[in-house]
Amino acid sequence: MLSLPKQHKIQAFGRINSMNMNRMVLVQLQQLISTFKFNKLTNEYKADKNVRRFSTWNLLQTMLYAHLTNKRSIRDICTGLSSVKNRWHHLGFVSVSRNNLSNSLAKRSHEVFEKTFYQLLNKVQFDMHGRKDKRFKFQNPLKAIDSTSISLCMSLCKWASFRSTKAGIKAHTMYDIKKRIPDFIIITEGRRHDHAVVSQMPIQAETIYVLDKGYLCFKTLENIAKNRAFFVTRVKSNTKYRTIKKNAPCGAGILRDDLIVFTGMKSKEYSHPLRLVRYRNPEDKKVYTYITNNIELAASTIASIYKSRWDIELFFKWIKQNLKVKTFIGTTENAVRIQIWAAAIAYLMMEYLRFMSRSNISLIEVFRIIGGNIFSDKNIWDLLSPRKKLERLKFVPPELQLDFGF
Repeated sequence: MLSLPKQHKIQAFGRINSMNMNRMVLVQLQQLISTFKFNKLTNEYKADKNVRRFSTWNLLQTMLYAHLTNKRSIRDICTGLSSVKNRWHHLGFVSVSRNNLSNSLAKRSHEVFEKTFYQLLNKVQFDMHGRKDKRFKFQNPLKAIDSTSISLCMSLCKWASFRSTKAGIKAHTMYDIKKRIPDFIIITEGRRHDHAVVSQMPIQAETIYVLDKGYLCFKTLENIAKNRAFFVTRVKSNTKYRTIKKNAPCGAGILRDDLIVFTGMKSKEYSHPLRLVRYRNPEDKKVYTYITNNIELAASTIASIYKSRWDIELFFKWIKQNLKVKTFIGTTENAVRIQIWAAAIAYLMMEYLRFMSRSNISLIEVFRIIGGNIFSDKNIWDLLSPRKKLERLKFVPPELQLDFGF
């Protein structure tokens, strides 16, 4: 892949730096989102119809503030914003109240926030073009597909009940492993099976998709293959196949590297030859069996690709630990979806800032620095720049002067 041109890097920095003089950090973050496109979405969904004081743009600002400062409730959010009323004119706020925020979460269309996420994603992907992963030498994009369940209170969110005693939703996610950002998200009710959703995800040619064995479905594999893409997954214990060619295993920990075809029921849904790689992990001595339609990469690389699937699990863990996606400030379906899409937007912003800062700072450090300075007037890039060690100042005693009075 081509690296980001130097001129483009300068322009990317300039989009924030050009208007950050005496601006709050939250206002600088807003510049990553096109207000023109956001207002166009607002008009399309009539989100600001009959609204006088608290616009949909204000709602987005409020949700970003809630996520980045880890606010616990609507009261907590309103109290925090009320303490900085002298800064409201910078944000465009006229009034903030619990009633306004609660009604806005219930009535403003969540699709405005969903499409805002994808607009920001397009910008982030463009600026991150060429981001490399030191673990792999191949140039193909690498993406993981998985889902995470988010539990909800059944007594408050009866619309999300899927069992007699449980309620929740699922976030089906396609995660770009090399760029470290979510690439596609579908939010469904908790009862929706993963197979029913993965068919709605876009499949791009020459991309490698790594899936958990729960996604082992012949139709899913066929959909990936017919789009000239590759997949890497594990076999289930009851998966039936027949070996058509045995190859000599090559590489540390590789036990098998053969060509197979599926047998048994519904095997006609995927009749192409597959590659089976059996690998013993030197750390825990466990044996894993992978299948893939890629016959060019080394067997050890196939094993490393599946191991990288853990990155999407770490992504789910990170957003649940640091953003507000486990406890919700609204109980309606629309409010829950808005909060999740706002969390996804906040994550994109943090990862983008980390990438553009060109420093070794971790994502959690970016999150804490931005959250701790959300209302300060400091330049974002100054906050994220590597800390320089203070040089010790040599003490120079003043020269002794005697005044004799003449």
